[in-house]
Amino acid sequence: MNKYQYDKKIPLSLIAIGIVLLLVFIQVFEQKRYMHDNIIVHDALVYYAPLPAVFIYHDLSFSFIQDLPERLRGKISTMISPDGKRTLKMPVGVSLLILPFFLLAHIIALLAGMPADGYGPVYQFFVLIAGIFYLTFALGILRKILRRWFNDPVTAITLLLIGLATNLFYYVSVEPGMSHVYSFFLFSGLLRYTIRWYESPGYGNTILLALFGGLILIVRPSNAVVFLVPVLYGLVSAPSAWFVFLWKNRARLLVMLPVFFAVVLIQLLYWKYSTGKWIFYSYGEERFFFNHPHVLKGLFSFRKGWLVYTPVMIFALTGFIFLYKKSATLFWAISIYILINLYVVFSWWCWWYGGSFGARPLIETYALLAIPLAACIGKILQTRLWLRIPGLMILGFFIYLNLFQIRQYRISMLHWDSTSKALYRKIFLSNKWPENYKQLLKHPDYQSSLKTGKE
Repeated sequence: MNKYQYDKKIPLSLIAIGIVLLLVFIQVFEQKRYMHDNIIVHDALVYYAPLPAVFIYHDLSFSFIQDLPERLRGKISTMISPDGKRTLKMPVGVSLLILPFFLLAHIIALLAGMPADGYGPVYQFFVLIAGIFYLTFALGILRKILRRWFNDPVTAITLLLIGLATNLFYYVSVEPGMSHVYSFFLFSGLLRYTIRWYESPGYGNTILLALFGGLILIVRPSNAVVFLVPVLYGLVSAPSAWFVFLWKNRARLLVMLPVFFAVVLIQLLYWKYSTGKWIFYSYGEERFFFNHPHVLKGLFSFRKGWLVYTPVMIFALTGFIFLYKKSATLFWAISIYILINLYVVFSWWCWWYGGSFGARPLIETYALLAIPLAACIGKILQTRLWLRIPGLMILGFFIYLNLFQIRQYRISMLHWDSTSKALYRKIFLSNKWPENYKQLLKHPDYQSSLKTGKE
């Protein structure tokens, strides 16, 4: 085989992305949840609600929700603002990203004579397509980032693990109306354009970095912690030169800030319309208890422990040891962010984040953790064969475990918020329901957590 023929081969990393997408589509068409109003549900209904409100019902006061079909009546939760109007709890960023797919679904519904109510199967299906679209672009962006520091086999394995061994797979194929796949895409973009901006701070990179930052804020405001990454990326690489660099590129910063605020303005305008205030806290009594963080529970509990349900991230955390030699800048920027973010995420009153598969608020961080994960995989591939094979087998098992537990979660064998250690042990890699299933559940105390931050 000559060099020309070899170069024409499809890179393993692209094949890996293809495998992830293939398995997502298999899951989607096997379940057909979009045929049964099971995509735009629960919190996803609220994220999605601005689209039909603006483009179909022309009613941002949401009085139309009382006239929706019975299957949807009472399921779109709103709150009464100080201005006396109905307002949504969730920010508008997710609906903004879904907008092109919603419009396409609406056109198809009108042309095909389907119910154009904004919630039928065609709309449900295109929310799925939106999630898969943003996953595809996110993995493509990650591939470009990873190839800067790692070879193609390491990149391929990393992308397979991010796509198949984490709860990202669930939130694309089963609940794509939630914010996580969109935030995962935005985090990937933020990291890519952070790196590119510091290397080449042109106006194109400046605008894209600002766009990704603004969208991150209006998709999930608590994710603003990730803005530490672009700050630290420049600061830790050359502390003394960082301020000089910023001053030299002050014209770009003067472009970056207006673009960022133009995106954020979309949310501010909605709040002004619905509440009379430019900034409004829409979560009511829900809040962070920074004096009572639940980091250990968030990492290791059987209810929702991140490293229990997504154990592949143990390899990512281990990879920080090897990342330092690859890039000290990335090491400090990502590791400091991860530590602070874990504290913030698990200081929320409901540290288990309600009914969810695994630690869902950490899904977007996989865009950053892909780099130390790749560093760990690279190290494994460099070890002796007797160490390399078991290491790869464990990683392969984590893919199988994740897909198996997603199935258990879909049928509620793995409970959405009350799995105990005893129940987890009973059902581990099992298809049989325990006879004493209900007795093995350990229900959280929502009221105590809401009021005190403690269960």
